[in-house]
Amino acid sequence: MSRALSPAQSVFKKPLYLAITLLCASGAASAQTGESKILEEVLVTAQKRVQTLQEVPISVAAVTGDKIERMGVENLEDLTAYVPNIHFTETGLSTQMRIRGIGSDNSQGFEQSVGVYKDGIYHSRAQLFRAPMFDVERVEVMRGPQGTLFGKNSIAGAVDIIAAKPTEDFEGRVTGSYESEFKTKELNGFVSGPLSDTLNGRLAVRYYDDPGFMVNTFKNRDEPDSEEKSVRGSLAWEASDNLDFVLIAEHNSFDVLGRAIEVTQDLPSVADDFPPRGLTYQQILSGFGATFDSNADYRRQSNSPEFSNNKIDSLTLRADYQMGDYTLTSLTGGLRFDYKENCDCDFTPVDFFHLDMYEDYEQFSQEIRIASPEDRSFTWIGGLFYQTYDQTFNDDFNIPQASPLSLLVNPALANTRIARHFNQGSDTWAIFAEGTWRATDKLALTLGARFTEEDKDAHKTMNIESLVTGDVINSPTLAGLFALVFNTDTEQGTGHNLNASRSESAFTPAFTISYDVSDDVMTYGKISKGFKAGGFDPRTNKADRFEFEEEKVTAIELGSKMRFMEGRSELNVAIFHMDYEDLQVSQFDGAVGFNIGNANSTIVQGIELDGRMQVTNHLTASYGAAVLDFEYEDFTNGNCYFGQTSDSTVGTDEFCDYTGLRGVYSPEITLNLGFQYVRPIGAIDFVAGVDAQWVDKQQVHVNLDPRGEIDAYTMLDARLGIEGDNWELALLGKNLLDEEIISYSANMPLSEQLFETNTYYSFLRRPRTIALEATFKF
Repeated sequence: MSRALSPAQSVFKKPLYLAITLLCASGAASAQTGESKILEEVLVTAQKRVQTLQEVPISVAAVTGDKIERMGVENLEDLTAYVPNIHFTETGLSTQMRIRGIGSDNSQGFEQSVGVYKDGIYHSRAQLFRAPMFDVERVEVMRGPQGTLFGKNSIAGAVDIIAAKPTEDFEGRVTGSYESEFKTKELNGFVSGPLSDTLNGRLAVRYYDDPGFMVNTFKNRDEPDSEEKSVRGSLAWEASDNLDFVLIAEHNSFDVLGRAIEVTQDLPSVADDFPPRGLTYQQILSGFGATFDSNADYRRQSNSPEFSNNKIDSLTLRADYQMGDYTLTSLTGGLRFDYKENCDCDFTPVDFFHLDMYEDYEQFSQEIRIASPEDRSFTWIGGLFYQTYDQTFNDDFNIPQASPLSLLVNPALANTRIARHFNQGSDTWAIFAEGTWRATDKLALTLGARFTEEDKDAHKTMNIESLVTGDVINSPTLAGLFALVFNTDTEQGTGHNLNASRSESAFTPAFTISYDVSDDVMTYGKISKGFKAGGFDPRTNKADRFEFEEEKVTAIELGSKMRFMEGRSELNVAIFHMDYEDLQVSQFDGAVGFNIGNANSTIVQGIELDGRMQVTNHLTASYGAAVLDFEYEDFTNGNCYFGQTSDSTVGTDEFCDYTGLRGVYSPEITLNLGFQYVRPIGAIDFVAGVDAQWVDKQQVHVNLDPRGEIDAYTMLDARLGIEGDNWELALLGKNLLDEEIISYSANMPLSEQLFETNTYYSFLRRPRTIALEATFKF
């Protein structure tokens, strides 16, 4: 869908598009000017050592802090536009991140398939994925299981966000930006430098205000209205010649009013009786004064307060001690977050019900490792890891006095709620080691393994309570209504007061062989195993679906990393095959909840390539591509989508067979192409950049309804600027083709259960934006 540009955007649009044209044409013209400089090396720590990207024998991509700053990357969702085979989406109840189509679905009880780390500390809960990104040195994306060095729950891959560190020289920067169409404002900056001869410090701050890009026509306001505040302080202390400390403390708060949700499909009811047979959900609800459309047009209707208030605090202490030629590293991390949310989870302007959610999470981790010298024929790293966390999650399913449910179902439902209380604790310890033997100047063999053991305890209750007094309502009749209409087991009905424990252990080995064909070409092969813990599901409404099992993977990867043109070009290729056992999948239950099942067997395979080229002294190109084949080889216990005939029944639960289908967020092809152009013009530099990503059609409906497949789309971002010694001025455009992208779809609660309409709610990504950005450096 194309949208009209504001006058300010119209002014900005032409120079940005002109910059794209100039960049694409400049390569051929500039190539005749003479010899080009070589590419700068990219350093990564994907194997817990500082290495160049080209010598690491795994599929890893690195996005530099400079790139993140220049292209206005605000969070992990923005980052996905620059790395193939990685996907991010927000849903009504959680946040999801996937690599190669593998991720964790809707449940606050899930461990994450994609392990996200900040400076080496595991950020294990989905809500943490929403945290802002600022003052970053680089982000490393490791694709495929990373069980040896990063541990359990990195079964799909790992993302490590490395913050910028204190500098020995005094420096600072302040950047402000303003986007005219939606009036988005951002201010961020840092100061860094020496505090004494042995102590350096850095302070970084960020403020972001976004009134929103959707219109809530019911409330006559723009949504989602976001305000984000972040601060990070870090100290680097050289305590002695052989002992260094780095301390990082960070606080983030991000508050949102409304959501980027609207109704995108509303098919007539197929109910046997008339009405509602032949009527759409909107037509049915018009009797209650509701008016909404089912077009993806950035217009929504919601009457709930609908907010999300989040706070995250973290503290990281790293100590490196040089014991002769060996390095002893201690990494200590403390993490806490809490959030309060109100969700208009019927997704209509009719006040059927709303959810109040609260989560509090505290985590502590300690890792101690020792690394051998790197100039030996045999190098190794080994260590111990411990983590403990406590989690509390509550939500209230509230039916107000004026809810039409009291008229449509039973007056007894008015002013009641289902109160869900969930507590979980976990203790994990692991021992790991990895050694590399350079058998010859060209051949290296690496063997690694990790043994992990985890004890997990959980308690959950679901009670019917008065919305007025908060007292429990001991009514079997009311419990029967909740079971019939909402498919919900309660303590007042069949019972829902659960206590459970799990103890699991896993041995995850990995073996890699690499061979230097020449000084510029390295090939490798790797076989590894991964493990993701089982657990307990706070989101399910069925007492007998509380516990779910662990998942496992065996992965094979063959790859090569190559340099060409005397260091002016790089190409990396990886071919992978991953065999998942008992993949954890959460799907909508057709009423108001989600259930987790385990797909017995899933095969994910494909090819990835990425590279860079220094086309001229002034022009650098980057590119990437991914081909992905995803298939459920044995998944017979999936939740059915609307209108689907069940294939099996267990008790009162009906299941559908998804064997042979692709999973969500697994596009067959993803392509990336980018250019960066820097040209001195007198005392200033002309700087332009363009990045494009083409993503193939893919399924975004949580229950794999064929109608939930979205078309292919192209994301196009560009930057045009001028820079002096201590200042920058730039235009920054995102989604310049104004693609309308649905990132998540599911059936609206109650529409299916009560009226048998196939009605979707969907999350939409932000449309085209063009911002003016100014930077002052000192």
